[in-house]
Amino acid sequence: MNIRSLSLTGNEAAAWAAKAARTDVFTAFPMGPNQEVVETLQKFVDSGELPNLQLIVPDNEKSASSLQIGAARMNARSMFCVNSEGILWATSEIHYAASSRLPMLIVCPSRALEPPTTVLCDHDDFLSFRDMGWLMFYCENSQDIFDTILQAYRISEHHQVMLPAIVGYDGWETSHAATRVDLPEQMEIDRFLPAPDFVKPGKDYMAIDWKQQCSQRRYQLGFGGMQFMEIRYLQKKAEEDSADLIESIGREYHEMFGTRHTGLIEAHECRDAEIVLVSMGIVAPMVHFAVNALRQKGVRIGCIKIRSFRPFPALRIVEAIAGSKLVITLDRNSIAAIFNELGTAMYLNRDTRHAGPLLMGKVIGVGGMPITLEFISSIIEEGFETVERGHVEKSLEWLPIHGLNYDPTRHVLAE
Repeated sequence: MNIRSLSLTGNEAAAWAAKAARTDVFTAFPMGPNQEVVETLQKFVDSGELPNLQLIVPDNEKSASSLQIGAARMNARSMFCVNSEGILWATSEIHYAASSRLPMLIVCPSRALEPPTTVLCDHDDFLSFRDMGWLMFYCENSQDIFDTILQAYRISEHHQVMLPAIVGYDGWETSHAATRVDLPEQMEIDRFLPAPDFVKPGKDYMAIDWKQQCSQRRYQLGFGGMQFMEIRYLQKKAEEDSADLIESIGREYHEMFGTRHTGLIEAHECRDAEIVLVSMGIVAPMVHFAVNALRQKGVRIGCIKIRSFRPFPALRIVEAIAGSKLVITLDRNSIAAIFNELGTAMYLNRDTRHAGPLLMGKVIGVGGMPITLEFISSIIEEGFETVERGHVEKSLEWLPIHGLNYDPTRHVLAE
């Protein structure tokens, strides 16, 4: 198989993945850091490389999401690129898409939610999806973005799943950083990802009398009855059951294209590790580098990159950390999402015969706060001090906090 290699930013990789997936409809409200995805796709359209792509830029994100819902209803493969406040603007449509079991894809180059005003990155916008019923994947670099988008389409459109998916990555740091991307031949991609066929044959969305149907909404199946609860239960069960499919489709993708960006998690050097660090996004390769450096010195340390946040890979992580003494979560979000999810998973899947590892959480990099190797090294050093001490002094901590004097009754920071 011939592989074409290009240097692509994360945003360009998302656009190339949309092209490779033969996406029918792309919609967005361009804003930093997502606009480069739209610009790249527009170049493909202008050059004639994507003559059939419907590229639509509506008045706002709510309209964009509504357009995507309509496209999915008509069996069209779609992509919506959005971040930060744009995601919140489309909340009702986002919830509707999951409960309607519509296979569609959102790409989110993360940007922190305001206020205070910033254009820098954390993962709060992406994680606002966590209770919406969407499949959720987060990526570390351009290759990861390209590979994950193709897999996400295949998983989302599978008849056993039929749920929308979001693929996120760090805004500016990943979205605008160029790295090598290996692009398989289009014929091979088509073999992995056939044309969409998730709408039942004979179901003509355009032929429905929507005036009549909407007038009967209160009497439709599921309104106010036990069918509603069972339908919602089946939606949640499909999300949970998608874990096995994510793994099996990932193995198929790996066998075809050789990439490591597959599955629910990526565990590294965990087998005999005393300390395991758990993270996602651009933090993960930094932790991976630190682990490799310490391993060369004989330090027993490992790391886990979360690829799938929904379904949360609880059992996979619990299995990987079973022999460790301490687990440290690194959350680039203000809700400590990894810490909370993993703490619940460790409690529910604990072995009552053994105490299991301790858990310590760090909230870092919120609002674009710099994350350095020295900073991660200091957290690891604290981790080994904790292991030696035998207990965690602070279960969850924000780093760094310098004691800012802030008066919330004023419009500016207090002096």
